[in-house]
Amino acid sequence: MQKAVGLVVCVLVSVFGLVPYVFGVRTEQTLTALVQLAEYVLDVPIYTTRYTRGWFGSTAETWLALPPAVAETLRAYVPFMLTHAARAEGLSLVHHIRHGPFPLGARPVSSRSLLPVQTIITSSLIPGAPALSRDLRPAAALPVFQVDTTVFLLGAGQSHVSIPAFTSPPEAQTEADLVWEGLQGDVAVDAQGRHITGVLQAHGFTLTGGNTKFALHEVVARTNILTEPRYASRGDTSVRVGSIALTPRAEAPATWAVTGGEIHATTATTSGTLQAMAELHIETLRLAEASYGPGNSHLELRRLSLPALARLLQAISALRQDEPDFASLWLRLWLSGDLARLLSGLARSSPEFSLPQVSLHTTDGEVRARVQVRVNGNRLRAPGDLAQLFQTIDAEAEGEAPVSWVRAMAIAQVRQAIRARSKFAAFIPTTALNALAATISDQQLYSLVQQEYLILDGNTYKSKARYTRGQLLVNGKPLDWSALVQE
Repeated sequence: MQKAVGLVVCVLVSVFGLVPYVFGVRTEQTLTALVQLAEYVLDVPIYTTRYTRGWFGSTAETWLALPPAVAETLRAYVPFMLTHAARAEGLSLVHHIRHGPFPLGARPVSSRSLLPVQTIITSSLIPGAPALSRDLRPAAALPVFQVDTTVFLLGAGQSHVSIPAFTSPPEAQTEADLVWEGLQGDVAVDAQGRHITGVLQAHGFTLTGGNTKFALHEVVARTNILTEPRYASRGDTSVRVGSIALTPRAEAPATWAVTGGEIHATTATTSGTLQAMAELHIETLRLAEASYGPGNSHLELRRLSLPALARLLQAISALRQDEPDFASLWLRLWLSGDLARLLSGLARSSPEFSLPQVSLHTTDGEVRARVQVRVNGNRLRAPGDLAQLFQTIDAEAEGEAPVSWVRAMAIAQVRQAIRARSKFAAFIPTTALNALAATISDQQLYSLVQQEYLILDGNTYKSKARYTRGQLLVNGKPLDWSALVQE
């Protein structure tokens, strides 16, 4: 009997004494693997700056280096999140790690099971500097970003993400620059790290800057990603948005707004080549004082080389540090020949982009369009020749819209152009300005019909365009730019 009791005591000592230390060693390896995975997914450097292993628990710190553009945005609206290093600005995370198989302390809300686990990791954002109120006094402590991760015995894991609601600056007397309404989410990864599922729900945020205010509310995102051997992966992602709007700070109608938006995308990657399809639906679209909807769109993308796209984006990102002006950046790329060389890399896989179906309901009727762009990489002869690159493109587009809707859009554009180009427009009465814009628009539309660039079919305007081997055809005839300019 005493031997049996002694054996039980030895087993309990091993489980609750020695095993946690062994699990602690294994947990350090797991954290290193998670950091490497995050570095690959986010495509930014991540460093483990400190790791202290104990018997029943450990602590660690990691530092995530941010690209300059991202750091600049965070500095403008949430400067308390940034920490500084000699090389760059970034985010610091502290990790409190509890070793398995039975971690001490309460388990996260997302994992209330009492089954044995490898480890539980609670990761929190370390604010880089105390936040200040608008009168430069130290503000109260801000809530932090937190992730609770449970790693099971066989290697699978699940994480619960939370970012509590906050405002920045925290003691704003009027409108805050950023009002964050909170985020919750769950992510699960299998033992091999090949199957990832996730759900994120954000109540939204409001961002105020300059004379405008951007608001996004009630966002739900779901993803299901499966990676396979030999660099293949498949993914399904859906995002649903309650509302999104851009409005002036002063009391005025929204510049544009969308309610009830939803997008569902399916992607497949094989050996660095992307195939993708997406469906977009919106309930209502508001532009200035006009309202439209519902609207639908279907997008297809084939044979896009991801390595070539990454090289193009990296080159643009590197140049933007020296050339913040967008026009100067593209001019530098053009003159150096780098633009043609990088685009040639994209063209070699013969990518294809198409919008086979775009529709939007208006009070005047349906607006429909179709677009297809194909690149024939077999036509490339000398990489870096921009003129030859245009010869590889074949494109087609067609659309139709109610006459009254087209006329209203044309009048609005002409009226806006008159106000922008003439300093005397402010002194013209509104009725006179509208009449002038209507006269100019009617003349332009009549001219386009006469030249057969627009086809009038009852109460609908229709048009087809085709670009092939450097030539643009509209409704079957070459486009005469000089005639359009004269008009």
